[in-house]
Amino acid sequence: MDPTEIERKIREILTSLCGIPADADANADLYLDLGVASFHALQLLQELEEQFDVHIPDDEFVEATSISRLTASIGVVLNGIRSDA
Repeated sequence: MDPTEIERKIREILTSLCGIPADADANADLYLDLGVASFHALQLLQELEEQFDVHIPDDEFVEATSISRLTASIGVVLNGIRSDA
């Protein structure tokens, strides 16, 4: 799966779970800038793992605080590639 498709899916999940606008800045902090509530974090992790059929290590998820960082992390798990998104 290419980084553009990964990011599109992440945006869909964030919109559905957290009400984040689909056109949110990819580099904005999910929690500080975009207002994702901490109680959504576990739901977000579970949904990402389910939708992408991957396991995201907890420490990697904690560090992935933006759409672009989530895209890169999932890209590595899925394809062994990094995204510059």
